[in-house]
Amino acid sequence: MDDQTDACRGQILALSGGGYRGLYTAKVLARIEESIGHPVAQHFDLLAGTSIGGILALGLACELPAAKLVDLFEQHGSVIFKKRAWGYFKSKYSSDGLAKLLRSEDVFGSRTLGDCRHPVLIPAISYTTGDPVMFKTAHHKDFQTDHKKPLVDVALATSAAPSYFPRHTFDNTQYVDGGLIANAPGLIALHEMEHFLAVPATEIRLMSIGTMSSKYTVNAGGNSAGGALDWGRGNPIEMSRRLFGLAISANETLTYYMLRQRLSEKRYMHVDDMLTDQSARSVDLDKTDAAAREILLGKAEQRAKVLLSDRQFQTMMAYTASKPVFFHGTAAHRQETAHA
Repeated sequence: MDDQTDACRGQILALSGGGYRGLYTAKVLARIEESIGHPVAQHFDLLAGTSIGGILALGLACELPAAKLVDLFEQHGSVIFKKRAWGYFKSKYSSDGLAKLLRSEDVFGSRTLGDCRHPVLIPAISYTTGDPVMFKTAHHKDFQTDHKKPLVDVALATSAAPSYFPRHTFDNTQYVDGGLIANAPGLIALHEMEHFLAVPATEIRLMSIGTMSSKYTVNAGGNSAGGALDWGRGNPIEMSRRLFGLAISANETLTYYMLRQRLSEKRYMHVDDMLTDQSARSVDLDKTDAAAREILLGKAEQRAKVLLSDRQFQTMMAYTASKPVFFHGTAAHRQETAHA
């Protein structure tokens, strides 16, 4: 039997973090939805996303059009990444602009995780306890509390990138960007489906979409003393941001390597583009100008064109996800009402 057409009981969509580079991810998703004519989430049994990928995953789980999410970031990048003074004492950006956009009624408004129409998994870190945190819909009977959490708070928690944005505090807990543990959340999503949704890896397909990968590497001509000037390439304030970039890029590479081994290339599809030396100078986690938009949107258009004609992708879109079952909250009540 052909490996691309054998039985599949579970399909995962995993969306990576990457700050404003998530505009690339959103545009690829928008082109997919434009082609298939309905929400892409209907083809996946589990959505997972980290940081900007987490915001996108939450939107897709609520069946917000991906084109709306493209507009949100394309038109309001300067609002999201609005610089403030005193970089030594505060994060480079305030999260107020992003929070205001997400709280608008045509985005998340007052929705909670219980309002999601599809199972979703969003990683973050509790800086209060030092532990990883996985925000989840109630797709397992033991998940009894997260369904009450506002989507805006979950989104701000997973995207609180150290030194870029302040830690996000709610429920008496300070949260930090989930990219520090799972910038590419495919592996934790695979574990989620195996352990909590009882689908073996041999019957799972997974598609991950990146944010235009870039490698953080050493300048061999500089000093190698390992101090703040070295890590910050001459600017101590940049040290933490460069370490964060190195951590998430290496994390992504490791995740993609392991997923290819776990699922094989027949069951794992990775959608992304590498930044060239020239384009990397114009694109970064917090660059939102016209040059960055042009590169991100242009590359996404090209990638989507290739993707839509790819046989493996077409196989994944031929699969329709099972009707999700939620055990608690708004979604569970919706199911009970429908069956009454």
